[in-house]
Amino acid sequence: MNASRNRIGAASLGLLLLVLWFSALIQRPLFNPDEGRYAEIPREMLAGGDWVVPHLNGLAYIEKPPLQYWATAVSYAALGISEFSARLYTTLTAFGTVLAVWWAARRLWTRELALRAAAVTLSMLLFVLLGQLLTLDMSLSFYMTLCLCAFLVAQVHAEQDRPQSSRTAMLLAWAAAALGVLTKGLVAAVIPAAVLVLYSAYTRDGSPWRRLYIGWGLPLFLLIAAPWHVLAQRRLDDFFQFFFVREHFARFLTPVSDRQEPFWFFGAVLLIGTLPWTVSAIRALIGGWRRQRTAGGFDATVFLWIWAVFIVVFFSLSDSKLIPYVLPALPALAILIAAAPLASLMRDLGRCAGLVAGLGLLLLLGAAALPMLLKSAERAPYFLQLRLPVTIAAILLLATGAAVWRLRRGDVTRNMVLLGAGAMAAVLVLLRSAGVLAPVYSGVTLAAAPGVALQAAPVYSVRTYDQTLPFYWRRSVTLVDYRGELDYGLRHDPAAGIAGIEDFQVRWQREEKAYAVMEPATFDSLRLSGLPLREIARDAHRVLVSRQ
Repeated sequence: MNASRNRIGAASLGLLLLVLWFSALIQRPLFNPDEGRYAEIPREMLAGGDWVVPHLNGLAYIEKPPLQYWATAVSYAALGISEFSARLYTTLTAFGTVLAVWWAARRLWTRELALRAAAVTLSMLLFVLLGQLLTLDMSLSFYMTLCLCAFLVAQVHAEQDRPQSSRTAMLLAWAAAALGVLTKGLVAAVIPAAVLVLYSAYTRDGSPWRRLYIGWGLPLFLLIAAPWHVLAQRRLDDFFQFFFVREHFARFLTPVSDRQEPFWFFGAVLLIGTLPWTVSAIRALIGGWRRQRTAGGFDATVFLWIWAVFIVVFFSLSDSKLIPYVLPALPALAILIAAAPLASLMRDLGRCAGLVAGLGLLLLLGAAALPMLLKSAERAPYFLQLRLPVTIAAILLLATGAAVWRLRRGDVTRNMVLLGAGAMAAVLVLLRSAGVLAPVYSGVTLAAAPGVALQAAPVYSVRTYDQTLPFYWRRSVTLVDYRGELDYGLRHDPAAGIAGIEDFQVRWQREEKAYAVMEPATFDSLRLSGLPLREIARDAHRVLVSRQ
């Protein structure tokens, strides 16, 4: 009877979290910049029919490979164009990552450990956030995690004298690496290869190299990853120079992308991003290097540790640092956390529960003090609407932390699932309510301005570019005195933009009917110069004007 009640309770909790997860996808408009960009590129791909060279705002955009664009375009074709269909592929890859973690942990250890690893993965703060946001990082993390997990399973099957199963898993690893390359570039192949080299050097175990099935795997990898690169080079003469030299090597080795951060940046990201499992993650990182297998035997724990540490160090050495870059380290960390001895997990649970309760208390105090904490009078009305959801999230964290702390000496797996579920629910409550910040982080309010016939008139974007507006307007805009990340496309099609503000003023004067988007300072300056501008709508950042 107790087992039956536990299964019903677990199923009910899972269903509630699933509903909350997908409702959070639907409730929010697309936010700048990534969500607008990665929603618009596949929309233009589907509308224009060019499945080789991605386009953004009608301009060639080849900073990243097209796999996610293809998948999202298929989602649009099947479900229609919406925020939900734009985010669907990303969130499916998040669940795919959790399934890969569960599969590997189940094959290598036990069902209980697999459940713990899946629960830890799915509830880490950074994982939840990026599973809800439209970026390329979750899909990259999925393919890299699948590559890692399939490789681990292949090694275990080989040691169990199951060559056919080992080869199948290894070929899956090769295919996953190729799909990762088609998602975000060479990093999806470089990291697994480097980790294998480091693992072999540290353990003096060369057996994994004999189990790579390279005669089958390398051709499979090239068959999947190479064709698009060849086709893109045939379409664009400078593809190799821009895509490989600039977007891979120059971005990593130089500050060309203007994303410099201190060396310790990703250490701080891990401390926050692994919540509520920060204590366990620190323990896993400190002690995971110790070998747990005899010499000559494959040690999955050490391989997972090298994977997680190498990703953090690799990106820490780069001159281009963004928070999502360390996401592929989290699934490996989750398995390491789940594989710890039960005594260590029990000690960690009490500390993690206390941390969660403390965070809940801080959020509760923050919700009460929110009016005093807000310094921007313009943004205050939007952020004040978050007081209720922040309070609800705080109560969830307090209740979860207190419950797990009280039960910490009970069933470890049950308590880890409970702690993860409470933390995940709190984050989803906040994300579900983030739509109130649309005027600050999205162009959806401008896009919804009444009485605007954009399809029948030119639309200019003056000294700015809101990534979400082309998606909501279902059309591109003419850039004025702006290049940014669209510089590559403008060099290939200079007529698609207007270089200077003076040329725009001349063209604007000749228009009978036209629209323009600009920042308030630009609007004030142009209006003072006598340019006829009629304000239609504005949000926290931009003004929409018309010629009439």
